[in-house]
Amino acid sequence: MAIDKSVIQSAMRGALVSKGTNKGQLKAQCPPIGTPEAAAWQAIVAKANPYKLGIGHLLFMSAEHREIFNAIEALIEGVDVRSLDRDRLALEVLGAW
Repeated sequence: MAIDKSVIQSAMRGALVSKGTNKGQLKAQCPPIGTPEAAAWQAIVAKANPYKLGIGHLLFMSAEHREIFNAIEALIEGVDVRSLDRDRLALEVLGAW
C-alpha cells in the first residue's frame, strides 16, 4: 500500500514549526501519539537527534503510520537534518555533541 504524497506532505508540515523564529524546525515536542504528524516527527528526529526518538511511538505505530515513517526516512536519507532540532544545535554549540 503506497501512501499518498499529500498525506506525507501534511504530516511533515504538522511536525515542523510553521510560524515565528523557529519556522521550519522540528516542533519542540512530538505531536500526539497515533497521528501522522507524530510519525513524521519521529522519522525526522531519528536522523536529527536520535536521543529524542520515542521507542513507545515506534512500538505502537499503526501500519499506515509506519509507512509514513519509512517514506519520510527514505526521503531524508543522505540529507543533513541536524539543524532541524534546536536541542541538537544547542548541544553542538556547547561542544557536548
